[in-house]
Amino acid sequence: MVEEEASRRGRWEQESLLLIRTSTKKCPSCLVPVERNGGCMHMQCSVCRAEWCWLCGVLWNRDCMGNHWFG
Repeated sequence: MVEEEASRRGRWEQESLLLIRTSTKKCPSCLVPVERNGGCMHMQCSVCRAEWCWLCGVLWNRDCMGNHWFG
């Protein structure tokens, strides 16, 4: 019974890690995974408050503002 529970928990953790890898990008400042759920490409990290571009992954700048705002 314990092995079955450990196996189920292991599969859950693997699926969670796969979802995080495929649906998030790391903040360029603090590297925490961030999920985008719509809107423009201008992101703000909820941990370190860095502002960055979802498309190019750099800190938000005038080039991103002009070229990537809506993708």
